[in-house]
Amino acid sequence: MTQQPSTAVPSGRGKTLLGTVLTQLGAGTAYVWSMFNSPLAERFYGASAVQHNPNLTFSLAVTFSIMMFALSASTLSIGWLQAKFGVRKVIMVCGVLLGVGFLVSAFAPSVWVLYLFAGLVAGVGDGISYLLSLTNCLRWYPDKAGTVSGICVGAYGIPAILLPLLLQPILNGAGATTAMIVWAIIAAALVIPGGLLLADAPVVRKTDTAAPTGEYTVGQMLHTKQAYMLYLALIAAAFSGQYVIGNVGNATKIAVPALAVGVISMVSLVGFVNTIGRFALGWLSDRMKRTLLVGVVLAALAVFAFALGFSWVPPTWLFVIGFLLLGFGFGGTITIFPTIVGEFYGKNNQSKNYSVIYTGFAVAALITLVLNGLRVPFNVSFPIGGVIIAIGAVLMLVIRAPKPMTHSAGAAGAKPARAAAASAK
Repeated sequence: MTQQPSTAVPSGRGKTLLGTVLTQLGAGTAYVWSMFNSPLAERFYGASAVQHNPNLTFSLAVTFSIMMFALSASTLSIGWLQAKFGVRKVIMVCGVLLGVGFLVSAFAPSVWVLYLFAGLVAGVGDGISYLLSLTNCLRWYPDKAGTVSGICVGAYGIPAILLPLLLQPILNGAGATTAMIVWAIIAAALVIPGGLLLADAPVVRKTDTAAPTGEYTVGQMLHTKQAYMLYLALIAAAFSGQYVIGNVGNATKIAVPALAVGVISMVSLVGFVNTIGRFALGWLSDRMKRTLLVGVVLAALAVFAFALGFSWVPPTWLFVIGFLLLGFGFGGTITIFPTIVGEFYGKNNQSKNYSVIYTGFAVAALITLVLNGLRVPFNVSFPIGGVIIAIGAVLMLVIRAPKPMTHSAGAAGAKPARAAAASAK
């Protein structure tokens, strides 16, 4: 007899949702890094040197790029880690990594220590805790996946809005060391208890039917051109946010000195619109073609990247609007990509398939790392970014979903169902 999938609502899933939200809040604290660029640069190079050469802060922004690279690359391990240790233990260890990474960085004697602990150690803890807790929670809520995804991803963006408001007074009064200690405590105090509340999602039973399906394994997905188009487009979307979020504090001081006293406001505003973008574009993506939406948003971001670069130093209104739009678009498009991967390649392997596509985040981090490491000025780096984002826009505007497969066709190499039907005639 064919087994039918259970339609019963899993019990106890509210506790896992709460734990996931706490974990996402803790992991999202990583996005306040740019507010520490200038204070740490003054620690290592001296206030006078930074004042005469603001580009010295680029070496500190490299830390954020390393963090984003480690965040992305580490997510490839989430399937193995969950199967080996379970979600609760893995997330709790990630909370320790985040706390240790930020805590050691508070006393870092050199930028290399920052690269290792804030970049690599905290990045690994952040990436695994973010994607593993999210995908595990979505499996608990197959009936409300969209709503739950919005709650969790939105929680990930909230610290970028609120945490600077708490840390900036500490940073101004007690200094960077104390502010980073508080940062470390907050991150660990959210992720570790969040992990304690988590439970591994129940296994979903599959039917024994052989109906046509759009379910792709990772190997089958990688045999489609759409996978590489999505990969390149995600690089473009990720770069638009990583470069802006990692440098918004620096850019405010360099480009618009009149707003220097409002750096904290710009950091908070970019974090705010980033979070709003997650909710707004996620909601809108349920009401229009998702690839078209991402393509249009990326096209708009490319226009503003060119405008900011070619008019550097830009007028204040263009600077503010441009950075806010880039933050908004980054948050929104990154939220939509997992859903597109699920639509194109099926739900059963969505987390595995998306973890592969998500490594494009690491490539974007490398591009940002190079630009920051070479201290490329903004009037050069933003046009470069505009080209990257424009390529992503074109790809998303022309991409079409791969054709569904049959089980037999998938086993034979992922042939489209239509071709399989034709060969049977």
